[in-house]
Amino acid sequence: MKKDNTESVFRRIKHILGEIPFFEDFTSDELDFFSRNVRLRYFPAQTVLFREGDIGDYLFFVVEGMVDVRLESTESEQRIIASFDRGCCVGEMSIVDDYPRSATIVVTKPSELLFLTRKRFESICQENPSVGIKFLHGLARNLSIRLRKKTGRFADLA
Repeated sequence: MKKDNTESVFRRIKHILGEIPFFEDFTSDELDFFSRNVRLRYFPAQTVLFREGDIGDYLFFVVEGMVDVRLESTESEQRIIASFDRGCCVGEMSIVDDYPRSATIVVTKPSELLFLTRKRFESICQENPSVGIKFLHGLARNLSIRLRKKTGRFADLA
């Protein structure tokens, strides 16, 4: 019975991955492989997933719900600098570097999140390098898009 339940979870995760634009270039077999390396979890609103300055070792995709990205201002107040909902990837930098988290992440609506740890990502790269490269390419694309948006906002302020 346990195996059937586990397979059902993997099928659900594979289906979820297939609906996230980040994974649009992944084949069915690649989604199947990837689904076995991530974990799905539910969090109620107001859950702090991590704080600015924490050491991180995972990223997540928002399946349902919403999270806010907050930075502490010079007045020691938390300022919301971004909000992410369905399909968005958060915490990417922790997969590629060992620096502390650059922001605090708070769940603002009850959320279902799909987690990938650095350890599992390293296993993916060892076991299936083409999937690891494809995933890294997606991370680079995401970070590039965010940087371009920020750069545009800075130009608007000038």
